[in-house]
Amino acid sequence: MKLLYTNESAMFLTENGKEIELPSYRAIQYQQTIAQIQEGKVWKTTGRGAQFMGIAPENPSQTTKPLIQGLALYQDDFLYTLQLDASGGIYRRTFSEKPEMEGHICSGNSLWLHELASHGDAVAATLAAPNATSHLVLFQLPSSAYTQITDGDSCESHPSWSPDGRLLYFSTAGIARNERKLVYSPRSAATYNVNTERMEIILEDEKHDILAPKVDASGNLYFIRQPYRAADESDNTSLLSVLKDVLLFPYRLIKAIVGFLNVFSIIYGNEPLQSSGQRRDVKSKEKSEKELFFEGRMIDLEKNRKENVKSGDKYAGIMSRSRVLVRRAPDGTEEVLAKAVLDYTLCDDGSVVYSNGAHILHRHTDGSVEELVKTRLARNLVVVQ
Repeated sequence: MKLLYTNESAMFLTENGKEIELPSYRAIQYQQTIAQIQEGKVWKTTGRGAQFMGIAPENPSQTTKPLIQGLALYQDDFLYTLQLDASGGIYRRTFSEKPEMEGHICSGNSLWLHELASHGDAVAATLAAPNATSHLVLFQLPSSAYTQITDGDSCESHPSWSPDGRLLYFSTAGIARNERKLVYSPRSAATYNVNTERMEIILEDEKHDILAPKVDASGNLYFIRQPYRAADESDNTSLLSVLKDVLLFPYRLIKAIVGFLNVFSIIYGNEPLQSSGQRRDVKSKEKSEKELFFEGRMIDLEKNRKENVKSGDKYAGIMSRSRVLVRRAPDGTEEVLAKAVLDYTLCDDGSVVYSNGAHILHRHTDGSVEELVKTRLARNLVVVQ
């Protein structure tokens, strides 16, 4: 089986257990350009004067990390979404490992395109906005023009097409706002009929999020279900967090003063007041390896992995076991196919390929599970026929 997917903002192709990275040449060109610009301006942001004025960057040579958040097959090639700083777009690429020119579908400032789904020349994408909403748009390739098909104070995501291309399946959630924060309602599964231009909620649960709905040729509905949480546990608007901020204010003020004096010590004494930041950097790296901010919530990766190992999972992942892949038959009966699921895709033979954040697994129609490749945070899975 040949499989295409993203892995921490990079694109990969795997076949027979071999993983091959498919670089975005547009992103490479952009990073090289940014690096050249930074090198030309480095004299302005280095030295003691720049440090004193607070304009010296911590990593002067670091370039912006591109974000690749959507993949879809198109003819013999594939499409991907790319975000570079304030600009974004859709690009077309072949499966070749050799550097070559990429096709350009569309791009522009503030064009933040995420997930993709294709059916022939029809391509659906999620378009995010600065006000935390995201809506579905439709492209009819090769045209770069698009039509927005959902609107309002809501968040749509995870588009997928029905086998006949008549219905577009997706997740949707309303947004409640006040002066201090916003809260998403539970995600529901919905469809958009491209012929009648009507949207319909097909499955909702006030206690759970319904994510990434897809339907197979037999009419079975697949989706990821996870417990609904209105806000992340680290929500800084809670009473506990407010009290914590008040209690820590003197400490944070002293820390700021020490940091300010540290700059003077570096400039005039060639020696910092504070000890080396290497230990702090290691601590930050360790935290990033144990936690992940995903879909609006903080995920404790190490805790989840230990729970999955304890439960006897042969291929233990890093997602919570409460995040499950469900198949719902046309008569309404449901079956949990897998637990701790990050993302998934359907195969023509009725089997399912899914990722648990540490492995990509193939669940065959008889229920047996086979590892395809060990890889981290694989998403946007696409089976290449």
